[in-house]
Amino acid sequence: MQTQTQRIGKLLQRKRGATSMEIIACGPTVSPHRRLFDLKAQGWSITRVKVPGERYGRYHGIAPIASFQK
Repeated sequence: MQTQTQRIGKLLQRKRGATSMEIIACGPTVSPHRRLFDLKAQGWSITRVKVPGERYGRYHGIAPIASFQK
């Protein structure tokens, strides 16, 4: 069974990234920004790209090198 951060990490690595609502739906978490902070603390590089014409953005993540070797 995967943890919340592992599931969110897979979403962030998709080509299209993930919105906050997608993170909440896959979580199940009500604080997606806290989970993103947890991933950053684990060494992830996370960027936010604003969606044109909308008030939200898509998050994209790059896992740390160590997690690729597992």
